[in-house]
Amino acid sequence: MSDRVLVIGAANFDIKGRMVHPPVMHSSNTAAIRTSFGGVARNIAENLARLGVPVTLLTAVGDDYAGEDLLESAREAGIDVSRALVIEDETTGTYLAALDDQGDMLLALDDLRVLRHITPDYLRMHRDAFRDCALVAMDLNLSDEALRTAIHLAQSYNKPICVDPTSAVLASALRPYLHHLHVVTPNISEAEALLGDFEIRSSDDALLAARQLVRRGVKIAVITQAERGACYATESESGQFPALRVNIVDTTGAGDALTATLIFGMLNGFSISDALQLGLRAAALTLTSTETVAPELSLDRLYGIDEDLRSPDAEYIA
Repeated sequence: MSDRVLVIGAANFDIKGRMVHPPVMHSSNTAAIRTSFGGVARNIAENLARLGVPVTLLTAVGDDYAGEDLLESAREAGIDVSRALVIEDETTGTYLAALDDQGDMLLALDDLRVLRHITPDYLRMHRDAFRDCALVAMDLNLSDEALRTAIHLAQSYNKPICVDPTSAVLASALRPYLHHLHVVTPNISEAEALLGDFEIRSSDDALLAARQLVRRGVKIAVITQAERGACYATESESGQFPALRVNIVDTTGAGDALTATLIFGMLNGFSISDALQLGLRAAALTLTSTETVAPELSLDRLYGIDEDLRSPDAEYIA
């Protein structure tokens, strides 16, 4: 079987500003502003490519400079974007984030209207990509119809499905499909949205929530918990792992790095606990980078992370 991963979802132009002092609401704030390429699906795809996994990205961009540069950057990173849509007279998806002086997201805006062109017909046109992959990963920046079609196509070829719920606002759309999922990787607010009737206030609560997701049909549930690390559950085991403490530059993309590294570990025969611990290292590396995907990401870098990145005064947030 191919070891290629098929990733479906958003590819964005990111604009991120980190404030140099505590935020003052309803006022202009001095900030360091950077641009980069993002989108949950694109981030997962690039992390996988940097770990040496063959990856195909199904996405849509506009016929503008941002879209052209985004696709070229993806090619250079090793992502197959030959099937991506370039839509005439559309604007490439844009993500605008305001980070506080600690590097944590205060508020974000996104304009992803171009993704409405990821239609069921487009996905069915590329059914061979579903047939020929080892795993299908997706974010939730898809219409209900496209999400349903992607899950159906993956199931028709008996491919495991991994979903990053993307945001608490979008996560509830995944509830009807939990029993179809091999892996789901929510943060705390997304896990609460997935369950609908569960409040997470502690690590023990998060572990119970992961087990509840498994009871509702998910094969492997991983819940990221910012500075508390992450927990996981399967039908036969569950566990918690602490976060690495690092000097945070930007929290954007840390969860996507964890999801991608978890997929990498699964494809390479790692136990879920070993894959998750490696994913926490990838998230920590991403937190120290100004880029949404750490350009130095590699398996060797992850295993050498302890001496390079750990800081006794820092926090982990993903």
